[in-house]
Amino acid sequence: MLPRPDGCVAPQNLRANRSTQCLAILCCALLLCCFALTAWFAVRGKSATFDEPAGLVAAWVLVHDHDYRIDPEDPPLFKLYVAAGTRQDQLPRDHRLPQWSGMLTDLRQAVSFTRITLYQTPGTNAIDVLAAARARMIFLGLLLGAMIGWWSWRLGGPLAAVVATALFCVDPNFLAHAPLVKADVATALLLLSLMMSIWLLGERATIARMVAVALLLGALIMTKSSGLLGIPMLAVALLCRVLYRSPWPVLRWTARTRLARVAASAAIGAGALLVVYLMIWGFYSFRFAPTADPDQQFDMQSVVDAGCAIEFNQLHAGQDPSRQQQLDWQAQWRPPIPVRAALWANAHRFAPQAWIEGFVFLWAASFLRMSWLCGHALTSGWWYYFPLAMAFKTPLATLVAACIALAFWSWRRGDVFVRNYWPLCCILIVPVLYMVAVIAMRLNLGLRHVLPVYPFLFIILGVTAAKLWSRRPGTTTAVVVILLAGLAAETYCAYPDFISFFNVAAGGARGGLRLLSDSNLDWGQDLPLLAQWERQHPDDAVYLLYFGAADPACYGVQHFNMLGIRTPPPRVFPGQRTILAVSATLLQGAYGSEESHRQLEPLTRQTPLAVLGGSIYLFEMH
Repeated sequence: MLPRPDGCVAPQNLRANRSTQCLAILCCALLLCCFALTAWFAVRGKSATFDEPAGLVAAWVLVHDHDYRIDPEDPPLFKLYVAAGTRQDQLPRDHRLPQWSGMLTDLRQAVSFTRITLYQTPGTNAIDVLAAARARMIFLGLLLGAMIGWWSWRLGGPLAAVVATALFCVDPNFLAHAPLVKADVATALLLLSLMMSIWLLGERATIARMVAVALLLGALIMTKSSGLLGIPMLAVALLCRVLYRSPWPVLRWTARTRLARVAASAAIGAGALLVVYLMIWGFYSFRFAPTADPDQQFDMQSVVDAGCAIEFNQLHAGQDPSRQQQLDWQAQWRPPIPVRAALWANAHRFAPQAWIEGFVFLWAASFLRMSWLCGHALTSGWWYYFPLAMAFKTPLATLVAACIALAFWSWRRGDVFVRNYWPLCCILIVPVLYMVAVIAMRLNLGLRHVLPVYPFLFIILGVTAAKLWSRRPGTTTAVVVILLAGLAAETYCAYPDFISFFNVAAGGARGGLRLLSDSNLDWGQDLPLLAQWERQHPDDAVYLLYFGAADPACYGVQHFNMLGIRTPPPRVFPGQRTILAVSATLLQGAYGSEESHRQLEPLTRQTPLAVLGGSIYLFEMH
């Protein structure tokens, strides 16, 4: 805006400024509406992904039975959101099933209980129940997009908000995962909200902002196990505020010295941890036992023993150890420090047992969950897994924009750091610490685990666009339009198969078959496409090797189940084609035995008859 000689803004400039703001708000709103509609229509034709059935049943059990035995690795807040306000009769549960009590000693029993409850209980419409839950999830995606736009606006103005919102709304990975009944996008929303609140807290510490930080930290931890990373992130942010020499208004005082800022940070951190601890107990109904019966508890030692046995087998793979060697190993073996701390907390009832059980179970499961990258499988994973996954599955336009932003901020790093110290700290803490944490972990399962990093990237790119536009408006406008058009073209060419999206440089979904597995490509989402193919080819006999937890019959798939069968059965009738439908994850050999991988490996050298949604490959058997 151009100021008048008297220091006031000219009316015409004020009107122009308001018009620009209104136009930016309208653009962001239209982008968010487009995001919601695209995500909904894309997911409407997809079957339940591998993890959704268990999460859905666990939500109903938690809300209506006040029981925490199913899916303890995911804290309860997300499940409360999924099933709050629902009716019991929408998803009846039979507590007389042996799997119901068996889950306390063997969490794998939850798989069978989920399948019976969701797909084999008369009167249950699994598809409708899942659709209603997915609609709720899209709302969280809309909130995340709105908050990205709001923070970008605060830091860079209307143009930054529009660019950042567009990058989110047209991103295929968020379009894929926002509607799913999983906590990944909800975690991204809460983590972004937490850092926004910390940013506001660092500008002026009021009671409302302190409470907001504490509540959001507790909500983050109660949404996903990785939410515990919020504690060190808060600690690092407070440390950065201590080192920032600018005076810090705290309530009615101003912390001008470093010692005063240390005292204020310590008080805020301690208060937040106290609130978090109370929230943990509150979300578990202030009850130690996972069930209403205090005598029914998890057998946590069995999970620890299973982890010990799995680690022993992995260390002695290809050998033939004696029973005595195994006993000697168990006698001298000690679980890692975090697991020992969890067992101490369980013994002293320091926290609800279901929450502790979830942590111990994730540790034990880390030995079993196979990582697959570029044709190789490992249980220990690779440190470079997630950087490569981001390179493969991030749209090319976003990658190019990130390179431009890196070059711009590197060129201006000294000036930028001094002028924008506190906002930069709040924006960079999550990407840096989160990536360090996931790189150090064993669980290389999917890009969805690093989705919380992307909102901060979008904000940086939006602010960069605004900064560049203030210097070279014409060139910047052209570059932004070209990149956003390229982003939209690459994303919508993949519609509606966003889960299996890979960028053009990675070869698209077909190229993804040789790069990544599991939720990056095939998460069991394309049973409706297989049912549609069967209707178009009624004379073919389909044999199915399916990777997923959904019931194919629920989606109208008429098939012969090939799981557990070593060789394809003969044709049913003379002259009838025998079609083998294989989930991409099983075709890759990411999971399953070495024998099954050897049997399927020749198929990878054949041209498939068809590829459905990028996740189911059809082969004609001769």
